[in-house]
Amino acid sequence: MRNIPVFFINGILDSGKTTFIIDTIKTDGFFEQGTTLLFVCEQGEVEYDEKEMLEKYKTSIVYYENQDDFTDKSILENLKQYKPDRVVIEMNGMWDLKSIKFPKCLQILQFISFINGNTFEVYFNNMRQKFTDMISQSDIVCFINVEDETVISKYQTSLKLASSRAQFFFMNEKNIAKQAFEDPLPYDINADIIQIKNEDYGTFYIDTFDHKERYDGKNVEYDIMVVKGPKLPKGTFIAGRMIMNCCANDVQLCGFLCNNTLGKELKDRSWIHLKAKLVYEYSEEYKEEECVLYPLSIEPIKEIENAVLNLSATN
Repeated sequence: MRNIPVFFINGILDSGKTTFIIDTIKTDGFFEQGTTLLFVCEQGEVEYDEKEMLEKYKTSIVYYENQDDFTDKSILENLKQYKPDRVVIEMNGMWDLKSIKFPKCLQILQFISFINGNTFEVYFNNMRQKFTDMISQSDIVCFINVEDETVISKYQTSLKLASSRAQFFFMNEKNIAKQAFEDPLPYDINADIIQIKNEDYGTFYIDTFDHKERYDGKNVEYDIMVVKGPKLPKGTFIAGRMIMNCCANDVQLCGFLCNNTLGKELKDRSWIHLKAKLVYEYSEEYKEEECVLYPLSIEPIKEIENAVLNLSATN
């Protein structure tokens, strides 16, 4: 079977998925370019007019009430029956994405997640792993019904840590989106040496990916852990922190390659006070630019308090 493009729309109930899908399908540039097969895995307050969707917008709809039925075999059978030019999936945000298998002929072009600003904080604090899993696969994350942007913005480090590639937007009732998360940084980005407090490391780490232009060639200073390993080039180490985003099972090392020890005998998992220059260099391993630290000074220190940066506790 030929490859079929897929638009994957995810989100917790009442997050605006159905309204967005209807508006998208009714767009001239969308329905005029072939037929659509819409898989609906969750039904909310907004319903589809199946007759109008089929006759006017060339869209066939297949409903799934539970995840056990949403199998690669079932999907493939529907693809053979309807022979669509594209597929749109309205996913149930409570389903386990990691366990769902899709036919190889489906190629996800875009993964968009919707989040209702009115319920986000309660859901996020009680189901953080669910949100983390959803965002980790997203290309775009849209917040709707946001009355106070600062309520959402205080979670930006946790959200961005879940996916370094996702773009975050606030969307109004007319589906007009604007970039989210442009809060002032908690440190002076224009200082000769940027001072990073221990509690601000997560913000700093994420921002180096989002805004390379801010950091390339700049000097920074902070307390950091030394991580050594056999796969690292000789005389180098990873300067990083362990960060807990949602629970003890979601602790990850977040750091940068430091290209020199300045002659210091550094032990794995020891702590240092580091001054370094940030330089973005092309990585053959990752096939893109990565931030590399060129140390200016290294001073051994005792392990800091709250060595694991717990974002689930600070948000």
